[in-house]
Parts: sequence; C-alpha cells; structure tokens
Amino acid sequence: MLRQFVKYHGAGNDFIVFSGDYTGFNASAIKYLCNRKLGIGADGLICVENIKNSTFDFTVHFFNSNGKLGSLCGNGSRCAINFAHSKGFFLGDSCNFQASDGLHQGLIMEDGLVSINFLNSVKAIKSGLGYLIDTGSPHYVQIVENLNDLDITDLGPVISKRVDALNGCNVNFIEAMENGDFQIITYERGVERETLSCGTGAVAGALVLNQFKGMKSPVKLSAKGGILSIEFSVSEMGFENIILTGPVVKVFDGKCIV
Repeated sequence: MLRQFVKYHGAGNDFIVFSGDYTGFNASAIKYLCNRKLGIGADGLICVENIKNSTFDFTVHFFNSNGKLGSLCGNGSRCAINFAHSKGFFLGDSCNFQASDGLHQGLIMEDGLVSINFLNSVKAIKSGLGYLIDTGSPHYVQIVENLNDLDITDLGPVISKRVDALNGCNVNFIEAMENGDFQIITYERGVERETLSCGTGAVAGALVLNQFKGMKSPVKLSAKGGILSIEFSVSEMGFENIILTGPVVKVFDGKCIV
C-alpha cells in the first residue's frame, strides 16, 4: 500500500512521520524504512493518529529504528506536534496528546520552536560513576570533564546493557564548558548508536545537573544537532512542570510502499 509520509528532525534527531494508526507496519518494514542506505533513513518512525476525544487531540505511536515499539520520545513528540498541526488535528498553537507514558501538552512557538510538557519525574539515583533517572524513557547520565576523550560508540552499548541487560538503557555524557554552557552526547537504545540529540536524554541531563550540581531552571544543553532548553520545578519527590523546548524542521514530503 502506498502511504504518504513527512520526514522531520528535532535538533538533528530524525523521524519518518505518518498519519493514522500503525496497521501494516511490522518490525521488518520499520527497520527497512529507517535504514539509511536502503530506505528513507531515520532514528525512528512515528504514526500520529487523529482521535476524536474530549481529553486529547491525537495519539503518538513511536517506533525505534530497530522496529520495536518504543517508550516516550521527546524530540519525536515535538515533531509529531508540528505534523499534527499541519494536518489540522488541533486548532491554535497548543494541544493535548497521548503518548506511551500518558497525556502530554504541546505548544508551537515562534522561530520553529516546539515544546512539550513531561510527566513528573522522581529524583535520580547514583549508579556507578553516573546517575539513573526516568523521564518517560530510562536514562543513565554521567558528568565528565572532556567529551572528546570518550568513545560513546564503545561505551554506550556496554553501559546500556549493564544497567538493564534485557531492555537496555539510554546513555548520556555531559560536559560543563568554560562559558557556562553544557554539551551532551547520547547513545540511544533501540537505535543502538549515538544520535545527534535526544529529548528525554536532555531532560534527564538537566534534572541531574540540578539535583547534583545545583543548576537552576532553565537549563540549556548543546547537542550535536542543536540546542535544547529544559524548564522545571523542584518538588519533594523530584521534579514537576517539566518543559522541553527545541527546534523542529520539516525536511521533505514523500510516498512509500508499506
């Protein structure tokens, strides 16, 4: 069956986005479409389903490039918000949508920026040289002195499976720069390699920086694909009022056989 899609990226984290449910998308088809040499090429595939519901405007179904249904994807959700708006799934600049972990709010801003509200997060816990925290997806965060000394291609999969041998874990390294900025690199489970940015990883990094380094909201993190900004409030249990904001770019439209 021939289906239309739109290719997006959110701060370099790229996705193939379809309208409707994921009927007809099996693991093999998703892996093929996400393959950068044989298919369209992407970190993940998203189906945005328009559902007439008084509580939310649409549902986001996210698949990693390995073909498996994934947990919350922050940058993917921001791309889905832009896509849903272009399809008329909601009016105005704000929306409510359902993701794998529950109900979220989205906002389309000026200059190509899109934000998403996260669910509350509990505090991070120490794990080896880093910290573990769940921001809709599980993350390991380690603060280092020099990212250039790290080979995330080697370290990422080792730490990912050490944290969770069965499902894996996203792995992030953060460096504080002399100008007060922070740089972040991420190895994403399900993609099984470094991505140019990770939304839930940036949120995880910002919360860890607040909890253990005293950084105040908002925290800006510079990824290889762009800058992501994270706002939040500190609560007794952890964090609330979490908002991720960053750029979203429509790359191209196309059609493919599914």
